[in-house]
Amino acid sequence: MKSLVAGDLKGISTYYIRFDLKSSSQRITDGKLTMVPAYEEFRAAKFSYFPISGIIPALPQETARTIEAKVKQNAFIQLLEQKGLKSVTTLNYDTIVSYEGCVQVPITLLISPYDDKNKGYPYTARVLFSPLSFPDQWESLRRRFKMKEILDNFFLFFQ
Repeated sequence: MKSLVAGDLKGISTYYIRFDLKSSSQRITDGKLTMVPAYEEFRAAKFSYFPISGIIPALPQETARTIEAKVKQNAFIQLLEQKGLKSVTTLNYDTIVSYEGCVQVPITLLISPYDDKNKGYPYTARVLFSPLSFPDQWESLRRRFKMKEILDNFFLFFQ
């Protein structure tokens, strides 16, 4: 079994991640994983370690770097779908389901040798993760919270 530690880039250790799954007329048309550095204060209540495992479909002659990139992408998507915050946006016949969260690196990856039966590389990843909204949603969430707070205070006045 081969053990890898996927480290941080240029001193960045926390990243916001979002997976957008687009469907049109009840068919999945696109999936997009976005990962951006968390320079600002991240608003996560608690990070926890989550184990993720699976099999990456690949050819035996693919490079270790390519396999590692595929494993990280698949682990992030799987983790977001299982533990991330979920939101749904619709417009006409298009629907976008977004899964959001925050990860901290390094990420521990254990990639097993090529499995002929499953035509891929089995892997296990251990990721430090916290479900939270992507920074572009913070202002909207803050406004909603303030409106709710104002309405609650208004109704308290009449009690």
